[in-house]
Amino acid sequence: MSIYSASQYSPKDWAILFSLCAEVSSLGDKESPFYIEPATAVYNWLKQYSIDHDLPEPTGEDVHAVIEEALMFLNKFAENHHDDLVNR
Repeated sequence: MSIYSASQYSPKDWAILFSLCAEVSSLGDKESPFYIEPATAVYNWLKQYSIDHDLPEPTGEDVHAVIEEALMFLNKFAENHHDDLVNR
């Protein structure tokens, strides 16, 4: 069973979150507009998710962790995809 309601959050919704995370081009500098603007969008997405699921409001650290994890996932996905194509 899924931890989220499929009627509320589809794979497309999660892809939007990943897209918002991918907009962050300066993960190491939280004061940079290249971090702040996309992180605000990620925060808004996470806040709505929290509202929909009656969860605590996300913190700045939650936002940073989600962005970091999403970027790691996307980089690993890209690496795996490349390796799959090379090793067919």
